[in-house]
Amino acid sequence: MFSSPPAPKPTDRPSFRIPGFGWFPPSIRQALPVVFLVAFFGWLFGALLSSHMLMPKGDGWYSGGSTWGDLAWHLSMLSNFAERGLGAVREDPIYPGTKLSYPFLPDLLSAELVRCGLSIRASLILPTLPVILGAVVAIYSLARRITGTIWGALAVPFIYFFNGSIAGCYFLWRDYRNSHLSLAAFLNHIPQDYAHIREYNIRFSNIIDDYVLPQRASVFGLLLGVLVVQFLWCYWEHSDKKYLLYAGVVLSAMPLVHFHSFVALGMAAGFLFVIQLLAEPNSRKQIILNWAVFAIPMAVFSLPQTLWIAPAHAGNFFRIEWGWIKGNEPLWLFWLMDLSPHLPVFVIAFWFAKRRLKTFYLGFVGVFLVANIVVFQPHDWDNMKLMLWWFLLSSVLAGSLLADLWRESRLGPLLAVALFGTLVITGATSVYREFHMSALMFSWEDMALAHFVREQTSKDAIFLTSDRHTSPVACLGGRRIVMGCRCWLWTHGIDYHTREQDILEIYRGSDHALDLLRRYHVDYILIEADKMSELHENLAFFMRSFHPVYNSQNYLVFKVSP
Repeated sequence: MFSSPPAPKPTDRPSFRIPGFGWFPPSIRQALPVVFLVAFFGWLFGALLSSHMLMPKGDGWYSGGSTWGDLAWHLSMLSNFAERGLGAVREDPIYPGTKLSYPFLPDLLSAELVRCGLSIRASLILPTLPVILGAVVAIYSLARRITGTIWGALAVPFIYFFNGSIAGCYFLWRDYRNSHLSLAAFLNHIPQDYAHIREYNIRFSNIIDDYVLPQRASVFGLLLGVLVVQFLWCYWEHSDKKYLLYAGVVLSAMPLVHFHSFVALGMAAGFLFVIQLLAEPNSRKQIILNWAVFAIPMAVFSLPQTLWIAPAHAGNFFRIEWGWIKGNEPLWLFWLMDLSPHLPVFVIAFWFAKRRLKTFYLGFVGVFLVANIVVFQPHDWDNMKLMLWWFLLSSVLAGSLLADLWRESRLGPLLAVALFGTLVITGATSVYREFHMSALMFSWEDMALAHFVREQTSKDAIFLTSDRHTSPVACLGGRRIVMGCRCWLWTHGIDYHTREQDILEIYRGSDHALDLLRRYHVDYILIEADKMSELHENLAFFMRSFHPVYNSQNYLVFKVSP
């Protein structure tokens, strides 16, 4: 099963030819797909990152769409690391007293760039763009190695990044007809993301919109993870255990980069080990020795990282939930709605795939099945981060099928193009919509408050604020706050309810307020004008008890005397 295949004959692989470019040397023609991918995705991600990563406009800094939420969490870590240094990685900046249980290395990298003099905006964009382009090229290289075709491999990054159920196009067309707008006017104000429609339980959302842009760690995890898959495939082809060593070393570096990818690929490797044992019962001793080479660096390097990043209340993270988030729908109908025409195409592509590729793919099918049974985080939707690795290998299968169709007959190219279009059209509309999403994230008043915080308060100061996710104190000022956004704390498995009630007690100026301020080591209190009704801020109590040190139209800061 794992013996080296014979050298391919010249006719085994069709040459890559573009009309008018035949005079280029073969090496140049082979590089053209990579140049095209880098040019296209460089423009795409460059434009999206520029518009979503704190774009300056007349009234402040803007983000948009899916990034407007999660970016604030990354800014909280980044600014805290930049202000307080490496030691800050030990503590959650929006819940002091609790260890940080989140892959922090990408944000630590950006923080170091800020410490070197770059702006926050530049520190977000400059590392991310080359990493995502590296991931695109790595995906192409993986698909090229597995499928043996250039056209099929070229299609894979598009199938992967522009995912979205074709059912979304039906709802888009329906809303367009009901809007009575011109097509141009409707496309400039697309009302919703048609790759992610909760109303109809279409939840396997577009990867660019919901992962690449908002979740910075996933970008770095994608690049490293694709390298791991490449090494695993090389072992699957050649049975050379050095590739398992390479895979183990790269994977062992991933827990502090992107933990979900680490878990998914660790599971896939475990399934591949079992598959090989079952396929070659007479070579079990050698197989175990080979995979020990993979396991040793995992145990030595990844285990300490896993223990470091493990949440204090890990019991909140695991539960059985059959069918992921299918709700009351039949499982087959849920996945058919979420993955059409992808799922039928994947099944057909698997049927026609070579035996070696089929057995390799089954390791990732195992990850998909586990993610449909066990939820690994309080937010069950996050299981999609595991399933994306199954989806990547499925996209490689689909690319191989498209290449085979292209070669079959006169109708083959037409059929391949039509099928490719159905695979990417909904995702393309989703990404197109993201281009038009823009919202104010930080006003100039927010930035003025953050400037005061950085310049006039201790780097180790703790602020009492609301749980606004775009808190200028945490996101731009780099200071810890007693309690940040509840949605993030919930996804991190933190039980915040007692602290939440204590914060309300303080803002109301109760008899216990002063004791609670001492308990949480609060140095400054932020009064926010638009939170007066929600928090019932007792301004008279604060004016009577503390000295105001900063005042603007919407913000008032009090210093808590020691």
